[in-house]
Amino acid sequence: MTAILNVKNISKTYGTKGANAYTAIRNLSFTMEKGEFIGIMGPSGSGKTTLLNTIATLDPVTEGEIIIGGTSLSAMNEEQLSDFRSQQLGFIFQDFNLLENMSVFENIALPLSLRNTAVPRISATVQQASTLLGISGILEKFPAEISGGQKQRTAIARALVHNPALLLADEPTGALDSTNAAILMETLSDLNKEQKVSVLMVTHDPLSASYCSRLLFIKDGEIDQELHASNSREQFYKEILEVLAGTGGAR
Repeated sequence: MTAILNVKNISKTYGTKGANAYTAIRNLSFTMEKGEFIGIMGPSGSGKTTLLNTIATLDPVTEGEIIIGGTSLSAMNEEQLSDFRSQQLGFIFQDFNLLENMSVFENIALPLSLRNTAVPRISATVQQASTLLGISGILEKFPAEISGGQKQRTAIARALVHNPALLLADEPTGALDSTNAAILMETLSDLNKEQKVSVLMVTHDPLSASYCSRLLFIKDGEIDQELHASNSREQFYKEILEVLAGTGGAR
């Protein structure tokens, strides 16, 4: 298999050396193969959000190296990182981050518009992404006119419309009820299995985590445990609960 993400011995320290310094991640390494669906779990303050931010090119590492699709993040300047982020990464946030004054179509099209993609190409690509997510019938509506589940599907379509190498999800079910959360995770799972979308997700929810093919449990800035999916999602869910019970929970 081909590695889409290689995290090599990274550390992230905030503040200057001495009493004010805080190390959020320490000497952390893992590899993600293309087409994998990896979840990151851990207690509050464990470093999971910091890890996601470093991979998202939003926060530089203090030590080590992150390689995405064969490209080292440390080799790029700020302008190059910005271009790389817009071209190679897709983002799904807990609070959707949709622009309220834009229609669903315009929200989905935003990554393409920012890259000055030709209008006919934008229209065709947005239609394709919206059909894939089952929201082609609401393209002319605005975020205030659609449900939370439809908002999150719009956010996923926006994240996928430019065909990123890696999809990053930060607590994607956090603002959804249990029904819409399950629908969202089924959608992400289908995209991963059928479209081979590589997904890296931070979550505190063991049910959402059970849709992943592999889980990394972060504790004190290090990978404490790793869990691979079982034959059934129900069994994997039970195994996740057992791990969380032994580590003090996901939060």
